[in-house]
Amino acid sequence: MQVKFRIETLGYIVAEFLSDTKRLKIGHSSNYGDKFQELLNKFFFIYEIVKENNSIYFPYSTDVLWQDDFINYKWNINMNSLDSCINIKIDELSPSNSEYKEELLNANIKKEALFDDIYLSLDEALMDFGLVGYKKKWEVGNFPMYEYIILKSARKEVDLFNISCIEEAEWRQKIDFSDELGILSMR
Repeated sequence: MQVKFRIETLGYIVAEFLSDTKRLKIGHSSNYGDKFQELLNKFFFIYEIVKENNSIYFPYSTDVLWQDDFINYKWNINMNSLDSCINIKIDELSPSNSEYKEELLNANIKKEALFDDIYLSLDEALMDFGLVGYKKKWEVGNFPMYEYIILKSARKEVDLFNISCIEEAEWRQKIDFSDELGILSMR
């Protein structure tokens, strides 16, 4: 299953799921806040705990609600262990009828494939809009730089090194800014 995220029109982002047998496209309006960034935050929590090989958080499950003008989409993101796929379940909900609920997607996606798809979506958005244009088109959120730099550095096999600091300032974990800029400028 492939996942693509893109800004489709002013203030409207879509997630498109593609497989050999299914095509699903859901949207989220910026009128309801930056739930795209919230979704990325949930995915990147998984990314970090897998990278750190930290099994204490599993099984892991979380929800994100994408709202649109006439319909809502509840994402449930679930992962059972460090080695398992990420399960994404999306239910369609009605803002006016609390009884209505229809499952649109229930798919297991390999971690590597999902984060590769996220990277490609962000890279395309950066090429299409730039940093300033992204903000102007999405309206409620800045371009997700952290996620982009982390994924691009992994894809290009470039290590991000923390700048040395005194022990009491260790919590800052500052990355050398020239390293970050170098990763951004890589093609």
